[in-house]
Amino acid sequence: MSKIKIMELKRTLSLSDSVALIFSSMVGSGVFFTTGYILNHIANPWLVITAWVLGGIFAICGAITFAYPAVIFPEAGGDYIYLKKAYSPVIAFMSGWASLTVNFSASISVLGIAFAKYIKFVFPVLNDLPSYKTKFLFLDIEFGFTQVVGTILIFFFTIINYFGIKGAVRLQNVFATIKISGLLIFILLGFSIGNIDTKILSENSLFPEVFQKLDLLVLGIVPVSFSYLGWNMVTYVAGEVKDPRKVIPLSVIIACLMVGTVYILINLLFLVSAPVAELKGQTGIGVIVAKKLFGENVSIFMSVFICWIILGSMSAMIIGGSRIYYAMANDGVFFKSLANLHPTYGTPTKALWVQASYASILIFFNQLEDLLYFITCAILFLSSLTAFIPFILDKTHKEKTDYKIPLFPLPPILYILANITLMILLAKDTPMNAIKGIGITLSAIPVYYLFRKSFVAK
Repeated sequence: MSKIKIMELKRTLSLSDSVALIFSSMVGSGVFFTTGYILNHIANPWLVITAWVLGGIFAICGAITFAYPAVIFPEAGGDYIYLKKAYSPVIAFMSGWASLTVNFSASISVLGIAFAKYIKFVFPVLNDLPSYKTKFLFLDIEFGFTQVVGTILIFFFTIINYFGIKGAVRLQNVFATIKISGLLIFILLGFSIGNIDTKILSENSLFPEVFQKLDLLVLGIVPVSFSYLGWNMVTYVAGEVKDPRKVIPLSVIIACLMVGTVYILINLLFLVSAPVAELKGQTGIGVIVAKKLFGENVSIFMSVFICWIILGSMSAMIIGGSRIYYAMANDGVFFKSLANLHPTYGTPTKALWVQASYASILIFFNQLEDLLYFITCAILFLSSLTAFIPFILDKTHKEKTDYKIPLFPLPPILYILANITLMILLAKDTPMNAIKGIGITLSAIPVYYLFRKSFVAK
């Protein structure tokens, strides 16, 4: 099947650009509420910290594993490209279809909604604005301030991306710099002048409780793993990275180590700021802890900072998702026009607009987070297939790269086992969600053959 590519994506992204993109993708609002959820199941602070350490290890394992096919096939599209090369175009399309219908699109919409909700913490008067709800078939539809702000943000970042990857990534660098600086300042001030109580840690011990409550620890790693997601963002723009064989592996390692260190320190600070009973089940643990450490007046600043973090994550998701649909169209298995690149800016403009339009429609449906839960098992399965690719490519493409996965084959094995564990836990907890997600993913098969038949016919 011939390709329809109009022009090549330009390789303009440096190591610092790639690190900033990954960091902004990984550090989202999840770190500010995940620990409150974990404490519902695990009361021992040391076990909570252990969950964050293990989550970081699994993230690094996944990152250095995915870097292997990325340096061999440094093209835009991430998983879609690797699954196509190693397995089949159908499996690759299933991954791309899941990204478009739910994974990336719904995530972008959820971030837009989250931003609008945190803005209401900063300006409480906005809570008085009217919101209109209705039902269409089995869908709950809502229209109000939250949806309008979210939609504006989606198109704002899409427009920035329209004018070139370099400008969009410059903005990511700003987001990442302020994120890193803000988190480090929060951690340093928290431990130095904050109202902390280290006795909370000394009253508990890691051993032997880690063995006695191993099942709870595994359960706690599930939400932690989601908070670490985003380490593979650079693989979606691999076609725009300078010297990808060097930059991609180095950027994922640097970003994962940075994020892991920050996450562990900030959660340690959370856990010494107040008794577990006061943090347990709190969805806004970041704001609560800030109040505990520095007083009531700091809550507004914390809410603004979380809004900033959300913006960086949304911008990164818009960059990554559009490259998947560009790659699909470039292979002739999706709308041809999505393979077009802007003659001046070199961006997949139509892929960006389609993504923005679809995400702005999804933002009006209240089942968004349910959709993300539906698709999780299918995404974990496809990610496991991607993680197995180094075993396939190690022989067939050995001569194309000097990059070796550190401690191979341990990282891909650990990552695959972690994914299988998460799949089992999620399927056991909500079997219907898993079935629905698999159904959404399998619906890609007839769509794939429909597009392929249409393309071949022309």
